[in-house]
Amino acid sequence: MDPIADMFSAIKNAIMRKKDYVDVPSSRTKERILELLKREGFIKDWEKLEDEQHRKGTQYTLRIHLKYLDPKKERSAITNLVKVSTPGKRVYAPVKRVPYVKRGLGVAIVSTDAGILTDHEARSMKKGGEVIAIVW
Repeated sequence: MDPIADMFSAIKNAIMRKKDYVDVPSSRTKERILELLKREGFIKDWEKLEDEQHRKGTQYTLRIHLKYLDPKKERSAITNLVKVSTPGKRVYAPVKRVPYVKRGLGVAIVSTDAGILTDHEARSMKKGGEVIAIVW
């Protein structure tokens, strides 16, 4: 039902299994969220796998390279991913109510009319919108 929540579940499961990467089906929204997570330092990188092996019709696969803070993979850069807005209950926040996550140590992902932004960017641009998720 909710492809973004499925992506977050896949990431959390891969972190629990101490995997180096996880593959998820693609969408533009997921690509923008992954670019934001990469820019904020929660994942190493992500890439599109568009060869025939990873393609299903017009949809391709996104490979997310996870980031760990130690060589034994005991601590991940992502402590938790929480989906805030769901298909059954959309959560919107005006610019003055965009949430702070862990006193600035985490990031709220907000979908605005200017695109998908972090809570810091949304406040600086004076934009409110749908709070998709929080990450710390």
